[in-house]
Amino acid sequence: MRLSSGVLRLGLAILLLCARMEAQHPGTEEFAKKIAALDLETATIDDILRLFGEPQAYAWAGQTFSRDNRPAVCLAVYPGGFSVMVQDRAVLELRFEEPGYAFRNALQVGSPLEEVLRLLGPPKAVLEGEPNGWVPGVLYKDIGGAKGLHYYSSRELGVRVFFKDDKVSAWYLSRRELLPELPIPVAAPLKGYEDVRRIWGRVVEGGKDVSQLDLSQMGEVLPTLTFNLKTVWPDASRMPAAFSPLELLIAAMDTGLGVRDMHYQGLTGKGVSVAIIDQPMYLDHPQFAGKIAAYKDFDSQTDSSMHGPAVTSLLVGSTIGAAPDASVYYAAVPSWRKDSAYYAQALIWIIQENEKLPPGRKIRVVSISAAPSGPGTPYEKNTELWDQAFAWAEQEGILVLDCTQHRGRTGPCWFSLTGSERHDPANCTPGYPGMRPNILPGRILAPASPRTTAEEFSPGDFGYQYTGRGGLSWTPPYIAGILALGWQERPEMTAPQMWDLLLQSAFVKDENTRIVHPQRFIQLVRESPR
Repeated sequence: MRLSSGVLRLGLAILLLCARMEAQHPGTEEFAKKIAALDLETATIDDILRLFGEPQAYAWAGQTFSRDNRPAVCLAVYPGGFSVMVQDRAVLELRFEEPGYAFRNALQVGSPLEEVLRLLGPPKAVLEGEPNGWVPGVLYKDIGGAKGLHYYSSRELGVRVFFKDDKVSAWYLSRRELLPELPIPVAAPLKGYEDVRRIWGRVVEGGKDVSQLDLSQMGEVLPTLTFNLKTVWPDASRMPAAFSPLELLIAAMDTGLGVRDMHYQGLTGKGVSVAIIDQPMYLDHPQFAGKIAAYKDFDSQTDSSMHGPAVTSLLVGSTIGAAPDASVYYAAVPSWRKDSAYYAQALIWIIQENEKLPPGRKIRVVSISAAPSGPGTPYEKNTELWDQAFAWAEQEGILVLDCTQHRGRTGPCWFSLTGSERHDPANCTPGYPGMRPNILPGRILAPASPRTTAEEFSPGDFGYQYTGRGGLSWTPPYIAGILALGWQERPEMTAPQMWDLLLQSAFVKDENTRIVHPQRFIQLVRESPR
């Protein structure tokens, strides 16, 4: 049978397209040559398009864009788990999230930790069980207590590496400006910190008895630790002069950045629906009693936790929260099972609840203090289900704030000051007390340390926990609450419009660091064209 010229041309076009896609795959020799030809320190998006052609998509925060309407910070996504992070026209990182291209013929997805250390060199410090501080040369092992979850980077080679189960789950080639030379923090630059922290451990149900310790020389250390109302302290002779745990706990209830002043003026999130996916909790703590519009447990098989009451109080707590009069749709999930399917089911439930609500009561934003997918995720199963649910939620107009590496929008900063100085975003230091992390571009930072949160381990046993070094977990509920204030003022605004105003209003500490500025945000919301 003789084929027509049109069919032949179509077949040839398909063959050429397949050949081009094969050449672009990170596992090919041609791909490696293109990477070698790229000067990452000066590369622009034009260089990427010249070498690799048009990407499959431009993506950021769960959304996809065309070349003409892409946001300032986004990913150009190519086949084979390869993507390019750009800011405006500058290339910031080349990201590899599937096996294929090997850095120096050795480092790729799947490489064991020992092999990476041989290639990048031994760490200058090792921190185990701590939050990820992002400092080059420091090996962060078992991040946040998650076994096998590590992070390591080399400024000299411009490489950042994420591990899961002690093997590389993703690695990035980065501009060195994203890996600044920083002092190596051995936990914290505070005398005696590690000794006290080892003894201290974690606050647990029933409180911590430290009455036999001599803490008189630990005035710098104590505000960085965690305690609750049941902590048993030494007598005054073994405590720092003028140190009052109760006063510190009460002061850290303040949301900061002038948010309480906005509450006094009637801007409290009233009439705005928000959602939280987190660990289970009781619903009767005075900070949020009566504010839970709906609650669904996804097989947690337990009644309460430390984390659930904490994030809820940070969002809608009467004296702690950013939006104390917002209504919460709460999905309780068993995070300890490391299965993202629970998070996906929870988000789908929120979407379905949202469909039942009238136009003026729709759920605007979901706070998830977890990373159910992406590089460095501690979750071992069904991460793709979370990605699918995430995309569905944003298609429905719901803004989703999680803690993933590739889609997260928030980051931490901290105050060492009290009084009026706590209300100036310029005084909020990026990262965590005693540690100086790198902040990823495009993030909005929110006060995470020190903060006081609601606590209820047993029914009716209402308590409070002070966290001197709060984690990334504390930032999604804070930002969700600030956005709720904006939606109280302008309920007709879409999620992209509201987020854009939050970015525009942020205090710019440097070119990569933006700190939330609630008062300026509300001003822009009010001034935005109707």
